[in-house]
Amino acid sequence: MKTQVTELEPNKVALVVEVGKDKVAEAYSSFFQRAARSVKIPGFRQGKAPRPIIANFLGPDAVRGQIEEELLEEMVPLAVTEAKLEPVGPYTVEESNLKEGEPFTFKAVFEVKPRLGDLVYTGHHIHVPQAIVDDESLQKVLQQLREQFSKTAPIESGELQVGDYFLANIQATIDGQPEPELTEEKGYHKMVDENRMLAPMKGLKIGESRSYQYTFDHDTEKDSKFFGKTVQFQVTLERISRPMVPELTDEFAKEVGDYPTLDALKTKIRSDLETRSRTDAEERAFDEILNKMAEKLEVKIPEAMIKRTIDYFVQRIDHRWRLFGTSIEEYLKKSNKDMREFRESFREKAIQQAKVMLIIDTIAEREKVEVSDADFRAEIEQRAKEYNMPVEKLLSSVKGSDVENDIRHTIRTRKIKEFLLKNNEVHYDMVKEAELNKGEASGDAGSDRH
Repeated sequence: MKTQVTELEPNKVALVVEVGKDKVAEAYSSFFQRAARSVKIPGFRQGKAPRPIIANFLGPDAVRGQIEEELLEEMVPLAVTEAKLEPVGPYTVEESNLKEGEPFTFKAVFEVKPRLGDLVYTGHHIHVPQAIVDDESLQKVLQQLREQFSKTAPIESGELQVGDYFLANIQATIDGQPEPELTEEKGYHKMVDENRMLAPMKGLKIGESRSYQYTFDHDTEKDSKFFGKTVQFQVTLERISRPMVPELTDEFAKEVGDYPTLDALKTKIRSDLETRSRTDAEERAFDEILNKMAEKLEVKIPEAMIKRTIDYFVQRIDHRWRLFGTSIEEYLKKSNKDMREFRESFREKAIQQAKVMLIIDTIAEREKVEVSDADFRAEIEQRAKEYNMPVEKLLSSVKGSDVENDIRHTIRTRKIKEFLLKNNEVHYDMVKEAELNKGEASGDAGSDRH
């Protein structure tokens, strides 16, 4: 096999390949052997029809087309490897002259991964926020644990409060007509501030009734069939159950886990919070360094890479929305948009993400960042411990699969993060968690380095 590469434009090449006539003869022979066994031709026993008869029966163009397809499927990957190219999308064949008894020459055109020139990835100065771990953040976790380990018990007297569970008879009418979808004979709910429709029930006592009107006009209700309508509610409260949170004692600590005292639990919580604070800040620093380089990087991103990254974003969003009972199709229908417009809205983010991935790959290549079998084994052992399963069982389930590639990719990215944090000047600005979260509204597409 002979190969020749011609650059057509930035990141797009033509690969001319010549396959020897012996390989062509082998492909023809293999095809006709298989065809003789599978094709039924009148007047011949299966497997006994001569090649000219088979060729005439199937048609010369169909025979040539099938053999060409099989040769391309086998030879293109070999030619790409020999030419040391990195395709980022499918190829198209622009020239092909397959003929039995002669060498097979074809030209495959495809986009390739861009090669980055000068890339400065050390010596950057950046500032990123880091969450302060204080008594307030400690108490917040303790309160969450108290609520998690709370036990609900019915109360005999008192008023319905936020956080209570309740049983009620709820009658709903619109313009004097019963509305079955909003009517419940024994509706069981939790009183939360977010449920605006039932909020007027707050303060009711067991056995009391109340009438009120509610209009569906909030932004979160735009997709509701009742949006813009006013509903008349008649409710009667039948039962209240209130979560009883445990006191912060040594006994509570033992119930939460293997902690002999409350102080031991607090120490573990604080340690976990500090680890998370540091890890999150380092991840922000990693993102900041990569994005800073990506913004200055002048490189034409192949359309195939952009498309593939948009595919990832769209699939991720659709998966998330389906968890909440909706989908991209439903969103597009309600918003009167088409998929092309929806996908295009991610183009700039996809270009930025593709640049980041190119930077990561380039650093890995230039710094010779590799993932050894020992690295992989250590990661498997850690995950097996987290999943509470035998190491060998997890290892055998991922070996040779896409999951193994994902794990190795994760380890490599982690090594690059450690390298960048060590070789750039990072300043961590300590801020309250509430202030930190205020500026971190993450989009659906996210910034995952997949």
